[in-house]
Amino acid sequence: MADALVAEGWNTRCTVRETSNLRWIESLPVQRITLDVRSPGDLAAALEGVDVVIHSAGVTRARSDTEYQKVNAEGTQMLAAAAAEAGVSRFVLVSSLAARGPDRTASGKEPGTTGDRPTSPYGDSKLAGERRLFQVLAQQSGNMEGVILRPGGIYGPRDEDSLNLFKVAKTGLMPAPMGQGRLQPVFVKDVADAVIRASARPEVDYEPIPIVGPEIVSWETLADALGAAVGKPVRLVRIPNPIWQVGGAVSETAARLVGLPPQFDRRTADDLSRFDWTADAKHAERTLGWRAGTHLREALEETGRWYREQGWLR
Repeated sequence: MADALVAEGWNTRCTVRETSNLRWIESLPVQRITLDVRSPGDLAAALEGVDVVIHSAGVTRARSDTEYQKVNAEGTQMLAAAAAEAGVSRFVLVSSLAARGPDRTASGKEPGTTGDRPTSPYGDSKLAGERRLFQVLAQQSGNMEGVILRPGGIYGPRDEDSLNLFKVAKTGLMPAPMGQGRLQPVFVKDVADAVIRASARPEVDYEPIPIVGPEIVSWETLADALGAAVGKPVRLVRIPNPIWQVGGAVSETAARLVGLPPQFDRRTADDLSRFDWTADAKHAERTLGWRAGTHLREALEETGRWYREQGWLR
């Protein structure tokens, strides 16, 4: 996003943590301010003279449900309240499709409900963050607008989670759960473009906007595209769902024993084995004038080249 903002000519200020790795922004002409989104005392200085806030700070893996809520929900509320107080005109929240939940739980809305059915502590915290932003907007004395984006699974260069898929694909085998489990991942550069549109478009409604790729992807399609990216055929190995979910539980337990957030856990195993994660791409086209332009095979090949250039994938 910082690359895209600078390229578009925005005067950009990046807030970073004391422990942030700055390698992707240290060469950019941006201002950097160190803060914690949970610390009200740091926020006023960071927001001075700011017109638009793009809030993408958050945790995707945490050691407890409380940690998710403190950062993704309470942190969003604190930043939004400080932004309204500082006279910010627009607040763009980068949420997640996890706040809505998978397709099955999001369909068939009941009377008086929104249809949002997150299936994980992470999704719960992202939905709570959205709702706290709405509370701030309703209570503010100014005219700050709010825009909520819900990206699907984001992948691309610089992402270490995507790298694991490539390493597995290079073995020539890719394990996957039984069942359909369709996905609609979105390339990182397309997400950055959507954020720019949400920041600059004159009018955007408050309904959360799904940000998804141009195609719905099956496990077979993913394996084929990964094979093209790593230069060798990849055979899909289907794992019975009970064994797949046991793998998630073992990974989660092992991570917690050493005090680390799990990379693969019971929730992820369950989500991937039982649910589809897709969305209506027309919503973003209607509200933002945006549609993802990068197809899976093209995006994975670009990502693979980048990994090899960096020495991440040999």
